[in-house]
Amino acid sequence: MRKIALTFAVLGTVAASPALAATATNTMPVSVNVINSCTVAATPMSFGAPSAIGGANVDTTSTITLACTNSSTYDVALDVGLNAASGQRYMSNGAATPVKIPYNISNVSAGGANWGSATGSTVTGTAGTSGSVVLTAYGRIPSTAPSVGAGSYTDTVTVTVTF
Repeated sequence: MRKIALTFAVLGTVAASPALAATATNTMPVSVNVINSCTVAATPMSFGAPSAIGGANVDTTSTITLACTNSSTYDVALDVGLNAASGQRYMSNGAATPVKIPYNISNVSAGGANWGSATGSTVTGTAGTSGSVVLTAYGRIPSTAPSVGAGSYTDTVTVTVTF
């Protein structure tokens, strides 16, 4: 009886042992290629509804927001708009014989240096670790603008970011 019990004990031990298996290993390369990127958005620049143009400056602002790859360098340019003449921006009433209101956009203050697209008139910088950049565009209708009749005067300025 003892022999039978010992035989079953040995067989139970062998049956409970895990089966040995062969293994193989290799490496798996892991990588990412982060591309330099920026998007741009701008809020409307509205001079509101003044009762008169001319005689006093009319100032306003707009916000230009960039979402760039962290630490990207950027250059933000503004074109002269759809109604420009000789480099001066104008809002127009769109009439067959349009009436125009001159205005300027600066990146430092209302009435400051013109923010444009020529070398030296753009805004350059480096996005921080968040990649988010918020710029203020300062608009001014100068006090020297001619008086105009009531109506809606508009223009469209293209904002371009180079990165």
